[in-house]
Amino acid sequence: MVLRGARRLGLVLARGRVRRVLLLVGLVFAALPAGSALAETIGKTGSNLDCGPGVIADTAYVVPFGGGTITSFSFQSTSASTGEELDFLVLRQTSGSNYAVVGNTGVVTLKGTGLETFSANISVVGGDILGFWSPSEGIDDCLAPGTSRLLANFNIRSDPDPGDVLDMPPFTHLDINESANFVPAVSLPPPPTSKQQCKHGGWKNFGSRFKNQGQCMRFVNSHHKKHHHKHHPSGLPARVWGS
Repeated sequence: MVLRGARRLGLVLARGRVRRVLLLVGLVFAALPAGSALAETIGKTGSNLDCGPGVIADTAYVVPFGGGTITSFSFQSTSASTGEELDFLVLRQTSGSNYAVVGNTGVVTLKGTGLETFSANISVVGGDILGFWSPSEGIDDCLAPGTSRLLANFNIRSDPDPGDVLDMPPFTHLDINESANFVPAVSLPPPPTSKQQCKHGGWKNFGSRFKNQGQCMRFVNSHHKKHHHKHHPSGLPARVWGS
């Protein structure tokens, strides 16, 4: 009896620990904003080589499939780069060596205090790459030995604006002293195809699409109206779901 009681007590304690662990996990995810995704880093900081003026981009610093938002950029500065300026850029290939500026931070000034981070809010898609622009005097400690294929145009002396298309031919194999904090986009589940999926709280299963059951059911109604008619081989019209 004593042994059985001890076993039961051990089982209860073990279950209690499991429940506490699950509760802690639930609290961690509950603390995340609704629809948020875990951030990740694109690129890397640190360097020992200088670079000239113009725009440099790194083909290895790529936004992953699905896209999302870049919320900040970082640069590992040293005392040599105190007071130097640069503008962090996101570039998107349009054709050949042509790249459009998707977004930027605007010109920032380095303090030479080590890892420096600058806020941003740039919507990006998979395949976009990171780069930066530096003025006529260039900047110190901006490149490091590496295997990445750099793109560069040292003739761009004025800070490019979003929407500008730049000629960015291949330059050499190095790494840029730059990283970005990237928040992936949250993929929504497929929309409902029947009213029944909206009932009994089912409307909550479709991400942030709907605020209540009524919105969900109205979506189903309006989507059904988008059907069109296609003639069956018999000559009779057949109902076809709209795309």
